[in-house]
Amino acid sequence: MNGHSALPSVRNAAQPCGGLAFRVLGPLEVDGPDGRPLDVCGGKPATVLTLLVLHRNAWVSTEQLIDAVWAGRDIPASAQNNLKTYVWQLRRALPDERIESRPGAYRVRVLPGELDADVAAGLCDEARSLLTDGSPLEAVAVVERALSLWRGCPYDGLTVDATSAVDRLTELHRTLREDLADAQLALGRPAAAIAVLRSLTEEEPLRELAWARLMAAYRQTGRRHDALAAYQRARTALVRDLGIEPGAELTALHQEILSEEAPKLVPPPLSSNLPPRIPGFVGRAHELRTLQGATGVVTIDGMPGIGKTAFALEVAAASGHETQHYVDVSSSVQLPPATGLLILDNVDHADQVRRLLPNNPDALVLLISRHRLTGLDRSGAITLDVLASDEAERLTDIDQVLRWCEGHPGAIRHLVERMRNRKPWTVRRMAAQLDDPAARCRALADVLAPFDVAYDGLPGPVQRFYRRIGATPQFDLGRAARLAGMSQQEVEPMVDLLMDLNLVAEPAPGRFALLPVARDHARQLLLATESKAELVA
Repeated sequence: MNGHSALPSVRNAAQPCGGLAFRVLGPLEVDGPDGRPLDVCGGKPATVLTLLVLHRNAWVSTEQLIDAVWAGRDIPASAQNNLKTYVWQLRRALPDERIESRPGAYRVRVLPGELDADVAAGLCDEARSLLTDGSPLEAVAVVERALSLWRGCPYDGLTVDATSAVDRLTELHRTLREDLADAQLALGRPAAAIAVLRSLTEEEPLRELAWARLMAAYRQTGRRHDALAAYQRARTALVRDLGIEPGAELTALHQEILSEEAPKLVPPPLSSNLPPRIPGFVGRAHELRTLQGATGVVTIDGMPGIGKTAFALEVAAASGHETQHYVDVSSSVQLPPATGLLILDNVDHADQVRRLLPNNPDALVLLISRHRLTGLDRSGAITLDVLASDEAERLTDIDQVLRWCEGHPGAIRHLVERMRNRKPWTVRRMAAQLDDPAARCRALADVLAPFDVAYDGLPGPVQRFYRRIGATPQFDLGRAARLAGMSQQEVEPMVDLLMDLNLVAEPAPGRFALLPVARDHARQLLLATESKAELVA
């Protein structure tokens, strides 16, 4: 669905026949010659092996290894003996006597093609050659194979000696994504390129090369206004953060676009009844990349106000489909016309939409629901969570709004809209009111209304359970049972139901919490319905 599914297995992509596979593009993993994961013990032994792999085929002193294992902590007197134990454990885990020693140092032998970071760099060179030779389709496959090797931050967990390697591999990841955009542009797929480049410029607003490519992609699709707006965003970031004007390439491209009297236009969509996109949409870069070039049925769920419809419209804008149609199934039962992209909003259950699905394998259908849909032959599923703190800060800089909304985009936008065009002292007064739960709920009344709908659909015992867990930030099944006055066996299916409705999250195994805004909603209901004696109990 994200362009990787038809490629060779990621686990086999960096493993020569009969060799080992060392994976450092994320937490350390090692596969044996048969392709099965090896147990490298985790913890301190894994740190030792990670540093040895970082300096593969070179001697690493015991002092370096000890510094890495006890980074930032007091080094015990037994460190040398402990290190020998960790090396012994690793030698038992790795075949072929890969870890060698000499007085005061160790090294690990890594053969060509056994390290995923080296494989990714080689694939990057291969993709560049394919692009130069005029083979963009093959280049796309190679780049996507390289990108599939990433599982997280390179050399994850290693705090000593790894900075330069992490920076180099992070830059390689960016370069691969830029090459992917170049290949998509060469194939005449500007919408796919735009999706990649928008993510890059959001993550790296000072990267002029990505901005130039994004402007070129907009220009290719006739979106001259968007290209000029991209230049202004790039210039704002450069002046604000570095105090410099855009470089020669970006400036020249900007002047070219400004001077064009009749920009090349592609035909507008033949049919589209999509609602307007949300101005100032932020975040969701990973999810947008996941749906790049997707086909089939994809479900999008999340709590009320989390931005499901706004996200679907961003997917549509980047999809490149010529015919796009939107249906609110809660108010319409009309069969939609033949379309390349179909958005079905407010879906309650699978049977509601089966007959609306197009018989077109190349079509993309986005099903939007407040709860997790089942019983569908789907190609993907996305659950939208709250925004990360840095993303939320792009919507407002008011501390009280950020603190009480906790990344809920609907709540943030609603409060920001209430405060817009107010006098500074009025904004400060309104922001201070958010610290009072009752005042906050009044301010968020429109945002909380959809939560009332979800609450009204719950069975009576689950409604009572939902109200009571609003009194605690986090809970396990034991605490939930005490709050509800029930057994753990009784409350467990209630927790599962609330999780399916995207009202409760499980941030850690066995630890649960009401999601932001839902907590205010549940607490408001608790105070309104429970007696004082019950609240005290």
